[in-house]
Amino acid sequence: MKIKIKNIQYWFLAFDLMLVLGALGLSLGLRYAGTEETISFATRFQSYSVVVFVAIVAWTFLHFEMSLDGFRGGWHFPSILSNLIVADSLLMVVVLAVAFLTQHNYSRLVLFYFSLFFLLGLVSVRCAARFLVSSQLRNLADHRCVILGHGPVAQELASKIAFHPELPFHVVGFLFPGESEVFNGFASSLEAPFRSVKTLQVLELLGKEKVQKLIIAMPQPSGTEVRKLIAGCRMASIQVYLVPEWYDLYLSKAELVEIDGLPLLSLQERNPHAISFAVKRTMDFVLSAGILVLVSPILAVAAFVVRSRKGRAFRTELRCGKDGIPFGMYRLNVERHATSPERYERLLVRWSLTELPQLWNVLSGDMSLVGPRPESPERIKYYSEWQRQRLKVHAGVTGLAQVRGLREQHPSEDKARFDLQYIFNWSPLLDLSLILQSVWTLIIRGLSQEPVPAQAASVVRTSNDFRTREVPDVNRS
Repeated sequence: MKIKIKNIQYWFLAFDLMLVLGALGLSLGLRYAGTEETISFATRFQSYSVVVFVAIVAWTFLHFEMSLDGFRGGWHFPSILSNLIVADSLLMVVVLAVAFLTQHNYSRLVLFYFSLFFLLGLVSVRCAARFLVSSQLRNLADHRCVILGHGPVAQELASKIAFHPELPFHVVGFLFPGESEVFNGFASSLEAPFRSVKTLQVLELLGKEKVQKLIIAMPQPSGTEVRKLIAGCRMASIQVYLVPEWYDLYLSKAELVEIDGLPLLSLQERNPHAISFAVKRTMDFVLSAGILVLVSPILAVAAFVVRSRKGRAFRTELRCGKDGIPFGMYRLNVERHATSPERYERLLVRWSLTELPQLWNVLSGDMSLVGPRPESPERIKYYSEWQRQRLKVHAGVTGLAQVRGLREQHPSEDKARFDLQYIFNWSPLLDLSLILQSVWTLIIRGLSQEPVPAQAASVVRTSNDFRTREVPDVNRS
């Protein structure tokens, strides 16, 4: 059985809706097990028909609104689990609201069991689907592919494919031109030994390695040798895919339009409605005020300790927010990168307690709870044009890049890719999911020593004018 990728979202929805019935039946059976049954199970199940109807309608909406199939955005289990928890919680809010309005006296224990069993079923289905598509697609020889290119786009493409097990691609290496003589040949980093080869030999090598797909991810693939390689691949029945040159226009939605066989790439700008900003600002104010009330005892103790040791509890650092406007970002007066920090400083940094004062920045409107992390004016001076697009929204206390493990010491370009992805796909539900992921990330990091960032595992060899880079296979680790 082969799964059609374009229909995978509908397959997940069908399984989810069946889980609604299964979770409710299991909840009723568990709740009334061992009791003297005066009402048949069928009658009792029928009495919860309103719950079934509301759950099916609400979950269908949430499924498409939050992309709950589990593969959108890449397989990242904390993200998937957070999305499902948020969606399951919202579903129960809707069910309880409808039950109240229709004056149905449902068992609270049944609804609790239903919420729990439904969530467990959702997670299980997605884990099983991930295992299924990985075993079906990744091990098939006709999905072996090579990326033509070695720049940031090529590396990002390989990384995205690695986190999408449902895609029919298995990257086995890269090809790219030599640097001293433009397009005079290619170097391979396939699973074969390194060697310099000409275009015709590249085709032989691809055939020997049973490569069936070639992805072109070069800024300007217009060289004569590249064209010859593409033509040769097509003649050898090797599928060719092309990443558009203007791929860096992240905040534009690309749509392919064809006019009598001539392909046009339509770039549609995403312009959120003013009500979206109002909703986000309201969420920021309410949630940050609630969080500040909850953590105020912890913040007070931390501030007292810092003040007793350093004479000053808080400090401000100059950062750039929306539209690049500078503002003073609050922090506890602790050096995060001190060479010999005291024990209390390491504890505060490890649990990110130094960042709690930024909730005041959120309340004042300088920052948002979720968004791109603010950076210094010195760093922003070196932004490229597309990196500046992350300044279109308010900076955040946390963000998509942070829950994916990127910190201040990582390159701005790496963080910008996640930040622009967040901006393009923003929704209130995404903010709730990222806040929950941030809590889990914080707990995991706080309970375990943060490892020293390792240098990227790469080997670069040189032979005349050709280079190859061997990149570890993420899927095998």
